[in-house]
Amino acid sequence: MSNLANSSAEPSYITRLALNSAPFSSEVATQSFFNGEQLVQRLNLLIHLARSSDKVGFLFAENGVGKSTLLTQVQLATGDDLRICRIDAQSLSDATPVIEQCLRAFGIEEGEINRSSEHEQLLKNRLQRLQKLNIRPLLLVDNIDTISAENLAVLMDWFSWQGDDEFLLQAILSSSRIMPELDTIHGRLQRVDLPSLAEHELSAYLMQRLEAVGYKGELPFRVKELKQFYRQSSGNPAVVNQLAHQKLLGIKSSLKSTHSLDFSGIKALFRWIGVSVLVVSLTLLLVFQDKVNSLFTEQTEDNSIIEQPFNAEDDPLATVVLDEDNIISSEQAEEETVESLDSEPLVVEKGEELDSISEALNSALDVELAEREELASLVAELPIVAKEKAEEKPSNEVIISSDDEGVEVEIPVPEVEETSPPRVRQQDWITQQQGNHYTFQLMGSWQQEKVTEFVEKYALTGDIAEFQSDRNGRIWYALIYGHYDSKKEALQASSHWPAPLNTLPSWLRRFDSVQKQIKSTVQEP
Repeated sequence: MSNLANSSAEPSYITRLALNSAPFSSEVATQSFFNGEQLVQRLNLLIHLARSSDKVGFLFAENGVGKSTLLTQVQLATGDDLRICRIDAQSLSDATPVIEQCLRAFGIEEGEINRSSEHEQLLKNRLQRLQKLNIRPLLLVDNIDTISAENLAVLMDWFSWQGDDEFLLQAILSSSRIMPELDTIHGRLQRVDLPSLAEHELSAYLMQRLEAVGYKGELPFRVKELKQFYRQSSGNPAVVNQLAHQKLLGIKSSLKSTHSLDFSGIKALFRWIGVSVLVVSLTLLLVFQDKVNSLFTEQTEDNSIIEQPFNAEDDPLATVVLDEDNIISSEQAEEETVESLDSEPLVVEKGEELDSISEALNSALDVELAEREELASLVAELPIVAKEKAEEKPSNEVIISSDDEGVEVEIPVPEVEETSPPRVRQQDWITQQQGNHYTFQLMGSWQQEKVTEFVEKYALTGDIAEFQSDRNGRIWYALIYGHYDSKKEALQASSHWPAPLNTLPSWLRRFDSVQKQIKSTVQEP
């Protein structure tokens, strides 16, 4: 597959569309990041794994979906509570540059690195100091599936380092394939898949790429072209960029759908099979021509014998024996049929044979149908009665009973109290909390109804609150849970959450960060 580098550096459509630069370049700028709902969920999950758990995030997807771009967004979204070292595994050759790069990223001065011969011990001591300062060191390794076996063994050893019963190093890894060799990371591996674009997201994705380089106007692609893009790319952003670039250049796409199969070989095979069968059939026909002709001749002679006229007077009527009863005429058969329908003998006159038999048969069928309809009506009433009894609701009426002496006693039936739906606090409650206290963010969505459905689904009660924030000019609805005086208290409380709450991903946050996010919300008039 060709890439954008094969095209001219300044595509001709840049001037035509009044763009600042090429919109579909392989290098993604920060403002070009497409914050689709699936991508935002994965981004929040990776940040949660880095901040509030000891899991090693393993992000995997096919090439071109955007793993490197998502790691860049993780870097931009984190604050001073994380110290990040990012490594591209494709550029590594041995273990030395890995550890030196990590030492520099985690704050070791160049002179100290040069003086020390025990780089691993130096790195371990630095990680322990960062842990005491409540700063988490985070290692981002892009394209870890291309790393050498030696470097992979070094990283696996680092992930086992512990201090004060906590792992010293957090990590997020990206790969284009699932790597079974990573399953031995002390049970810390958390796989996170990165899906391709959905078909309904394609137009928004292309529009954001164009607007990021100064485009103003409607999307320059028709609905039919968008469907063709998705069919050929299966939602892979890199392939979508290539197709859109070629379309704006006026080049006919040479890419084939990733789901389509090459039937050219199969068609050729069937064509040769058909020709071979035809040749064999003609050869057999020529070899056995005489036998085939004889078969048709015998069939013609047999037909001439069958077509001879039948003479009813030559052969007498045959007698059929059924249960020792001989039926020797059609009149007798009709009389016995009528007698089988009625227990009493039926006298049939010669002139009224057909009419009588017809009336007897009809009356018998009418009786049978009537009995079946009556039975069906009785059966049909059964579920109705059962349903009416099942739908009876307990009332608040008084039940009258009698004791052993025959005295009637009134027993009131208790009323069933209806539980009220869980109460969700709003932003004013959040702004009143102390900024250095902690809470957990459980979920977020572009739709406020999703927040309500989440609360009702998991029957959340207590300190739950909803707030709104601005994301790229849109309102983002989020839900927080709990109120804790310290980080330690929050983590201890979350470890005792009942099921299924303990299975939900959560993000431990300070109230002042939530309050700051609320204040930055764009207020609509």
